[in-house]
Amino acid sequence: METRIEDRLRELAPQVLGALVRRHGQFDACEDAVQEALLAAAQQWPAQGVPDNPRSWLVTVASRRLVDTWRAEGARRRREESAAALELHPEPGPDHDDALALLFMCCHPALSAPSQLALTLRAVGGLTTAEIARAFLVPEATMAQRISRAKERIRSSGARFDLPPEPERADRLRVVMHVLYLVFNEGYTTSSGPALQRADLTTEAIRLTRMLHQLMPGEGEVAGLLALMLLTDARRAARSTADGQLVPLAEQQRDLWNKDYIEEGVALLTRTLGTVPVGPYQLQAKPRAPTRPTGPRSSRSMRCSKRCRQDRSSRSTGQLRSRWSTAQGRA
Repeated sequence: METRIEDRLRELAPQVLGALVRRHGQFDACEDAVQEALLAAAQQWPAQGVPDNPRSWLVTVASRRLVDTWRAEGARRRREESAAALELHPEPGPDHDDALALLFMCCHPALSAPSQLALTLRAVGGLTTAEIARAFLVPEATMAQRISRAKERIRSSGARFDLPPEPERADRLRVVMHVLYLVFNEGYTTSSGPALQRADLTTEAIRLTRMLHQLMPGEGEVAGLLALMLLTDARRAARSTADGQLVPLAEQQRDLWNKDYIEEGVALLTRTLGTVPVGPYQLQAKPRAPTRPTGPRSSRSMRCSKRCRQDRSSRSTGQLRSRWSTAQGRA
């Protein structure tokens, strides 16, 4: 029950924040109010049940938090105008452009890459500051400061809550995809800490990229990025041993691969390759599609000598690191 509620809140978080920012402006204040509303929902819904219209419930609670904040700050006129706006304007339905505009805003070029990552996971992903801090192995206070500075930078830059102009959209979309790719890459090959990989980050990156693909189904590179993540993460269960050693591709137990991810990734490539301009994410995804049926290792590989396996392990590990380094440079 609680897991379903958590998933639902993460899905609704960017919709609610987008509605508030479009109505009231002040991204930083709206984001804080939405986080308070999400916390209230996480505490109340398991005991009281999910409202009939959970999105409207969250928007209402978050809007009230804004009014309370403005009252505490002594902004009476702004509070009264906002309270009147809440009464006069009916709650609109979900706006896909709002979710997309929010993603573009979190990946604004005025922000550093770490700030883009943190703000995207919090505002669009719906993760708490504590969850993001744990994911990147930094103190919660450090992550809170990073997010606060990012919101202040957006406010001072004068960024508007809207989709980028058409001439800028392609470049801005590349930044968004690069941020999502970095989130995935940090989860798949962690840069610090004892764990070889972080499934929470790869799962969140795939979820956000799938959302981006739903919002922009005609963008071949978005489909290519999602396919790349799926086909790569499909091998996660088989790519390392119990003691954390990398297993080369030829030695992996293919029956451990995620077949659903592979089928979805191959389907994405099949629909896009040859129909849209080919970009780097599609080119990286194509070689990761299996060329033979997934199943247990062949008897030939099982008979391979220990020395042969060690040679291939060293070679494949080096190739893996080289591919990720090249991919990050291209992104």
